[in-house]
Amino acid sequence: MARLFAFKDESSNTDGYTTVTISEHTWAIFPSEPHPWEQFGVTIESLYKRFYSEWLPTAGYEQVGGIEFEMNGSKDGLNYIELWFAVRKV
Repeated sequence: MARLFAFKDESSNTDGYTTVTISEHTWAIFPSEPHPWEQFGVTIESLYKRFYSEWLPTAGYEQVGGIEFEMNGSKDGLNYIELWFAVRKV
């Protein structure tokens, strides 16, 4: 089952929701270019490939406990994705 998360601030109404505190980490963030919905699968696959095959093996970092977030949004009829990976220096 997928879990959906949202950021909150002091003015957020969280009645009826479970809140979770995420520990402080260093984050490797991989944003996409704006794209039409039909390209979502190709776009997200490309971001994961960049992180696991290209960036992680050469960056001097390791992923922390498999912690990752997928941020999605849209603007002007186009979609965007950001993948956030918790990492630490090795």
